[in-house]
Amino acid sequence: MEKYKLSELIFDACDRIHDATTDLYEHLHPKGDPRFNHEDIESCIKDFREWINLEIDTIRSATSEYRDERKD
Repeated sequence: MEKYKLSELIFDACDRIHDATTDLYEHLHPKGDPRFNHEDIESCIKDFREWINLEIDTIRSATSEYRDERKD
């Protein structure tokens, strides 16, 4: 993998993390009012964490692949 491709993969994952953060905020503020129901909050946070963890795994995987290719 070329360095520019690694950079692109990291950028894309970070961009999706940004999207996830915006999505979380919007889900926590339907119609501009903050949610306060415990179950609603926990559901939003669970979804957010799953999305973020996928993107973090993408970054880990891409950087690991890049490092492994450099060892050869």
